[in-house]
Amino acid sequence: MKEKLKDSRVSEFVIAILAVALGILCIANPDGVSAIVGKIIGIVIIVVGAVMILSRIKDESYRLPAIILGAVLVAIGLFIFSRPNDVMKLIFVVFGVLMIADGVSGINVSFAMRTIGTPNWWVSMLLALISFIFGILCILGAMDLLTLQFIIIGIMLVYDGISSLYSLIRVHRAEKGVVDSHIVDEKDI
Repeated sequence: MKEKLKDSRVSEFVIAILAVALGILCIANPDGVSAIVGKIIGIVIIVVGAVMILSRIKDESYRLPAIILGAVLVAIGLFIFSRPNDVMKLIFVVFGVLMIADGVSGINVSFAMRTIGTPNWWVSMLLALISFIFGILCILGAMDLLTLQFIIIGIMLVYDGISSLYSLIRVHRAEKGVVDSHIVDEKDI
């Protein structure tokens, strides 16, 4: 059980560091990040559609619905690739939903910290609530200010990464003070 928690915390730590790095990139070059993200999404959708089409043709099953769906995906991917900024508004809404989910998760962690008696658990609660509010603002702010949106996303990513690192460090310190033991025999008491 301890090993699973340790593995989970390592992956959370790596995700937090990547969030900070991506956030800094979004703040430093919001227009470039917007265009790159849109084009990457378009390419991925084009590749998925092309693979669907080619796999049915090579399979000689000629399943018409799969070929049609593949063609539709290729068309959508081409549209996204040619107009990445139009799609970024939708991504901004999706990012807001993810921030809300992260905020709810952070609220649960802060309640767990309070339950095990971690001092200053309320700091993690406050950080989680701020993430939640950022998510709501992200959804409500999906407008034509794409550069500003990516700067806001960058700020939120940096904030989220730092707050996650803070919570991970606090939980790790609190767990160090907890002794993990069990009674083997009644004589051990």
